Amino acid sequence: MIQFDQIGYLPSPRSDSPRPQGDGSAFSALFAQTRSEVNHFIEEGSSLAMPLSPEGFALRNATHSLPSGAMDADKHAFIEQMQPYAREASAKLGVASDILLAHAALESGWGKAPVTKANGQNAFNLFGIKAAAGWRGEHATVLTTEFENGASVKKMDHFRAYVDYRSAFQDYTAFFSESKRFRPALGTGNSAEAFASALAKGGYATDPAYAEKLLKVVDAVRSLRP
Repeated sequence: MIQFDQIGYLPSPRSDSPRPQGDGSAFSALFAQTRSEVNHFIEEGSSLAMPLSPEGFALRNATHSLPSGAMDADKHAFIEQMQPYAREASAKLGVASDILLAHAALESGWGKAPVTKANGQNAFNLFGIKAAAGWRGEHATVLTTEFENGASVKKMDHFRAYVDYRSAFQDYTAFFSESKRFRPALGTGNSAEAFASALAKGGYATDPAYAEKLLKVVDAVRSLRP
């Protein structure tokens, strides 16, 4: 997950404490985080070094009861819905649309673990982009997992909120177009390895296995597309 600073789009660390939430929004954040945790578990398999939380374990068991065909249908629906926006972004960034679709799928759990506002509404934040002090739009405060000194830490943080998914892709496109840090990601075409490597080296996420996870989701997207 990344955040924008006040000068351009370079990621910068946050030292300020997030604003407190009420009990209802805190539960919503925990549920969204648990769903995201389970989605990543399903994508990566049971070999992950970090085990599921008790909440995630229970939800994973419920998810495994679904037919695999239903899960594939949901992924197909996600791809079909996001494809037009991914193509627009692809034309501007020089990155294959299936790679951008995979990035959105990884960060949003194939659209099943969206960032939500305190009132439960979808924030349409597909790429985990955080809202730093310079952000003037709406934001959502949710529970997220970061890696600090090799250990996973759950914390509340602010994320940008958009009016729709097209706006999310447009902001994502602006980020890569204007960021010096992630310039190597531009023009990588069909090379998922080059794109994932550029994200990892630029510090897009704190998860040390982020690039590997992205590559696996790219494979999943490509296997589902005609």
